Amino acid sequence: MERRTALLLGASGLVGGEVLKLLLQSDVYRQVTVLVRTPLPIKHEKLQQVVADFAQLESYERYFAVDDVFCCLGTTRKKAKTKQRFIQVDYEYTLRAAALAEKRRVKSFLTISSVGADPCSPFFYQRVKGEMEEALQRLSIPSLHIFRPSLLVGKRREFRLGEALAGWLFGRLPFLFVGKWKKYKPIDAHELALAMFYRALSAADGVHIYECDELARIS
Repeated sequence: MERRTALLLGASGLVGGEVLKLLLQSDVYRQVTVLVRTPLPIKHEKLQQVVADFAQLESYERYFAVDDVFCCLGTTRKKAKTKQRFIQVDYEYTLRAAALAEKRRVKSFLTISSVGADPCSPFFYQRVKGEMEEALQRLSIPSLHIFRPSLLVGKRREFRLGEALAGWLFGRLPFLFVGKWKKYKPIDAHELALAMFYRALSAADGVHIYECDELARIS
């Protein structure tokens, strides 16, 4: 089997870090390029780190000439501080990356959205994610994969109260996340990364959207 190449955006984040580990460990990928704001403390023979200004993403178009693009960019309202900054990271950067992937004719583009994503949602976060999903689907990418996790569980650099409470709740009252509530069950970042990794290798053309309860089954 021909070995693949990958580009990863958001490698310093919780899910992006897990995706990077999988790509570097896999014999399927011969080269992995990451666009980062600051270099990661990682060295690997097939890892290429590119320090990038995401506000000038089009300047790095040549790095999008790969088989698979994994987009794990994302922030929170608290970290972004303003709605406009949140839109810039979660909508604009993701869409611009996808447009570059389309231009360079990648095989697959994989990105993270959110449970409840809906362009008509009354909630700002879910509305922006829904608008992002709609915009992505207007592009001509052979294999588009959109993942809708609920709250993510994992070791972050910063403490997030909501995620800690959700993890505690699921650990003690797992029966709350059954039936129609199953897709709201917290998911470990490693499971999400595995789902993204496996879907990239599936060679499934078209648009694919995965709810949170599907991710554990895929991984």
